[in-house]
Amino acid sequence: MGQKGEPAGADQVYVLGLDDNGNPRGARFTVLRDSIVSAAIDMNCRVLIRQPPEVCALARKLPLGYVLGTGKIVRLLIPRIGYDLYRLILEASRIAALQEKASIVAAIPTTSH
Repeated sequence: MGQKGEPAGADQVYVLGLDDNGNPRGARFTVLRDSIVSAAIDMNCRVLIRQPPEVCALARKLPLGYVLGTGKIVRLLIPRIGYDLYRLILEASRIAALQEKASIVAAIPTTSH
């Protein structure tokens, strides 16, 4: 069930993590499925879904990941990536999350009685 092509404008799912030796691994998937997310979490990976354009621009550099098996239980093949790319994607994701949180807080009206 490997991914062959990439549909235009598809929502990307990005998976990042470290292997047992501390080497960074990362992959992108063009299909959002519970089984992919569950398998990634079982591998102690971080799953990024529906990220802002700044994060997507970096994360699109990740290789395509492969899904082995069908159904609810699958295995993921997540290739090794460079440490710099791994660090840049995580940092961009962290900054985007902080900006989103700040915009939510700013949108909440503060009134005192």
